[in-house]
Amino acid sequence: MKTCLLRLPLVSCGFAAALAVTSTLPAQTPPATKPAAAASAEGDPVVLPEFNVAGSEDGWVATNALSGTRTNMNLRELPRSIQVVTSEFMNDIGALTLTDATDYMSGITNVGNQDQTNDNNTYQVRGFRQNKPYRNGMREPSAGMLFDSATMDRVEVLKGPSSLLAGVAEPGGMLNSISKLPRSKREATVSVRGDNWGMRRGEIDTSIPLTKRLATRLVWVRQSGDAWQQFAWANRTVYYGSLSYKLAESTRYTANVEYIDYMASPPAPRSTVAATSPLAAFTWHRNGAINGLNLNGTTIPWDFNPLGPNNRRTQHIFRAGNQVEHRFNALFSLRVAGNYSRMNRVDQRLSGTQISTRVVDGLTVPSTNALSATKDNETVNTYTAQGDLVGKFNYWGIAHQAILGAEYIDTDNHRVRDNTPALTPYVFGATLQPAWTEVLEAARYTLPNNRLNAHARRRGYSFTNVFALFDNRAHLMAGVRHDEGTIINRNPLGLDALARYQKVSENANSPTVGAAYRVNDWLSVFSSSSRSFAGVPVSAIDIYGKPLDKQISGKGYDVGIKTALFKNRVFFNAAGFQVDQINGTRQALTSDIIEAGLDPLVVTGGRSIQDVSARSRGWESDVTVKLFEGYQIAGTYTNLHAFVTANRANPAAVGGPVSQGPGRESWSFFHKYELPPSLVKGLALTHGVVFRDSRRPTVPGFTRHDVSASYRTLVFKQQVAFTVRVQNLQDIMYWEGFQSRGAPRTTSFSLNTRF
Repeated sequence: MKTCLLRLPLVSCGFAAALAVTSTLPAQTPPATKPAAAASAEGDPVVLPEFNVAGSEDGWVATNALSGTRTNMNLRELPRSIQVVTSEFMNDIGALTLTDATDYMSGITNVGNQDQTNDNNTYQVRGFRQNKPYRNGMREPSAGMLFDSATMDRVEVLKGPSSLLAGVAEPGGMLNSISKLPRSKREATVSVRGDNWGMRRGEIDTSIPLTKRLATRLVWVRQSGDAWQQFAWANRTVYYGSLSYKLAESTRYTANVEYIDYMASPPAPRSTVAATSPLAAFTWHRNGAINGLNLNGTTIPWDFNPLGPNNRRTQHIFRAGNQVEHRFNALFSLRVAGNYSRMNRVDQRLSGTQISTRVVDGLTVPSTNALSATKDNETVNTYTAQGDLVGKFNYWGIAHQAILGAEYIDTDNHRVRDNTPALTPYVFGATLQPAWTEVLEAARYTLPNNRLNAHARRRGYSFTNVFALFDNRAHLMAGVRHDEGTIINRNPLGLDALARYQKVSENANSPTVGAAYRVNDWLSVFSSSSRSFAGVPVSAIDIYGKPLDKQISGKGYDVGIKTALFKNRVFFNAAGFQVDQINGTRQALTSDIIEAGLDPLVVTGGRSIQDVSARSRGWESDVTVKLFEGYQIAGTYTNLHAFVTANRANPAAVGGPVSQGPGRESWSFFHKYELPPSLVKGLALTHGVVFRDSRRPTVPGFTRHDVSASYRTLVFKQQVAFTVRVQNLQDIMYWEGFQSRGAPRTTSFSLNTRF
């Protein structure tokens, strides 16, 4: 890791030499740029505008983003569809996790929930799974990473293939959460919150400028208590710190560290009956989900949890990042960053949520179920280093920003998984049965299931250009990234040599081109074409016994508009899109083996073929409005059709929805009104609506209403806010996603004070 960090600046210096050639072009005049120190207020940590978005938002409205080029860019000048969710908006909707915030993001639907048992495929972006979010532009090592809103300054969603920025990425897009940084003045916020199910939460957020050059920020969170679902509870402690230090007039060093300690009995995703059971006919689209239904006179409660009270998860997450930003002169700036993250998660759980059936008086009803248990211990370590050299040039009436980037990622994944023999049955409806008790008996885990040791090394190099022409009215973007890497999987429990040791290579180029044009002061139009790759399938072999070697990749096209009215108080983004995913994997059929001239009696075991493809197309829009002080609006609308385009193993699936696909139509609306002092001073009201249509292939649609009232006043000369929030006002039973049931009506009370 140290060697890599030392190499990055050297690579960037080589890039600088290449960019310097451009600076010798005739008629070149450097752009008038204020020195970084002069641009910041007295006593503020220096802020280099190339690499941060400080001060670019007003309430819920954000005008700039990093998730496009890894540099600070005006959203109207980027020919990509990007939505920004600010920390103020997350606070107003009552979001505690990243999952909570996605309800108000266009083109995104939840599959599961951060705080549940099966959480490894939590989001879909434009119809495709995105189970590796990003933090400060760096890929998180595991789908099971936890996020707490107290440490996030904003969330940026880049729609469509995004490998130019992120390297390995699913074709639908990426979610990038940005960590909080120190503020320029001393302040502290203390919050407490609780709800009617037993959740209790305390939060402290402090910013402390220590000197004119050094500022710090510290966040502490403690959350514990029961959840709405039977037997579910969670305890979470978060420690977060960041600092900003002005090393010189044009040099800034920032660092952050975060530790999350988590212990829970996570909610079960859903209870099901087998697809072959007659009870499946009573469920939505025969999906087998039985919670909240009356099946032949037997009601399965909405909050029923077949995993019982002894399901356990212990998780420890550590993130540490640092970066140096330096401006050499008016032409060149450099950012060098390093990040380390570690996740250790131990799950001890019953390994199924399916209920069996029996016949009583001629009726099929839910019955007992005998399950085994699983103990899963997984540790993932990831080291990431990035370097970005930015050159800004002005020649022939063209303003040109060139970005040369380099990235190195080293990931180690260790996983030990053991099962028990079949446990004794539990009885449906009983409060406690032996199977629930036996899951805690460590001596029963005698059946080895997995001994995985995976090591991935990836390198990426990118070159991105943004040109401003015609007096800054037209902006052209052209970039390409080259990624290469090696993944080695070792599993001593493998049944053959290839299963015990497998080495695959990645090699991909991901270009992006686009254009944005300002029609007038308030309207811009844009178009883009981009590509991405999601890596090579691991632990899979073809019919010849060789590892699969095709890159699962995607390509996308966007056409859209962006508007900014009334000095950016109304920001609107809309895009029509098409995204194609190719080289998906399926199980090989006997006919595939015969067509290849092989003997199906000889070619045995799991064999795979990469000929599955899918497409999503539609349009999405989001708007944030702050026409006057005291009233803000945020809305989204998505019309999406995600479907299979090729699958020889299942021709009937072609034209049908992708696995666990979203519905065709979804929208959200949230508004906040702060009453004028002449009516009730300090009172603010909010109302939110989240809609998902019933054309989702796996779960029903819903319309959910949330409301809140907040009153701000002075107590002992300190500003204090009291908030009552009611989520799911109608108390409906709804599915957040394929794996996750929504909570019944939840009433919470919070108190917030700022010093």
